[in-house]
Amino acid sequence: MSETRVTLRPITEEDLPDYVVWLNDPEVVQFTSVCAGTITSEGEREWFARISAADARERHWAIVAEGRHIGNCALMPHPTQNKAGFGIIVGDKSAWGKGYGTAALREVLRIAFAEMELHRVHLTVFPENARGRRCYAKCGFRQEGHEREAYFKRDKWHDLITMAILREEWEARRGDPLGRPTDDVTIRSYRQTDHPAAVTLWEASDLHLGGNDTPEMIAWKLSTQPGFFLVAECDGKLVGTVIGSLERGWGWVQRLAVHPDYRRRGIARRLMQEAERAHAALGAYRACLLTHHENAAAQALYHGLGYETWEKVIVMSKELAVPEGASGEEGCCGG
Repeated sequence: MSETRVTLRPITEEDLPDYVVWLNDPEVVQFTSVCAGTITSEGEREWFARISAADARERHWAIVAEGRHIGNCALMPHPTQNKAGFGIIVGDKSAWGKGYGTAALREVLRIAFAEMELHRVHLTVFPENARGRRCYAKCGFRQEGHEREAYFKRDKWHDLITMAILREEWEARRGDPLGRPTDDVTIRSYRQTDHPAAVTLWEASDLHLGGNDTPEMIAWKLSTQPGFFLVAECDGKLVGTVIGSLERGWGWVQRLAVHPDYRRRGIARRLMQEAERAHAALGAYRACLLTHHENAAAQALYHGLGYETWEKVIVMSKELAVPEGASGEEGCCGG
């Protein structure tokens, strides 16, 4: 059962007549590899025998919504690599536009990553399939390539878009794949007595510590500059932090960190949501942050919260010699 409105069950022989009807409908298969008018009952029975064989690697499911069979979906695992391709078709046109495909895909991803422990799920989609591309992006798939004239169908070469999602990206979007609760986490404002625990957390999270991280500097910034410092508590411990600062209407997010023992529980997402509310209360009209290009989990979290990547921005830096006695204070984005 998915989080919302569909059930995935094994395909049965009783489903095959539906497939014959759906796959011979040009509107249903226009964005698939199937050519309408070529599907027969005999061919579907042969296909069903293949996917039902004891040594079959592929996993196929019928999609059921509101008590009726509306489509099917599948994972096609690679024979030697810990990854799988994905395919889906909602054949019942009366079920289109109701979110059933998205709900089915979310359940398939849960099976793929939480049960099968796959590393990666990938797919190809026709560029013209706007509804499908929106569904995949909503579930966390990222476009990886655009293959020009890569598929021949109906006397014409078609482009293909390749998309994929990694397990760590799925976990970052979902919170904890094992469903551990986050209602035992408290988000509150930073106190001076939190400083030792915050430093320990930052060190455990491999964050660089600088002149801005002394208790005196933090207290000075909080008292003189628009901003905030929020912490997350769980089990009596400080397990997460986020610092925000405001500059000319832009709210900068810094020092987002969650202790490794408490990750994948949705704490980072809650901290970000509270940071956005705090920024809005300060009058910020945009929230910004910096993250490392190799930190896929963080990027998945931010993309899931609606943050966009500025592809054309180039960040440049130069180390400067700090005069003796200077504070070494970092700029607004230094955290």
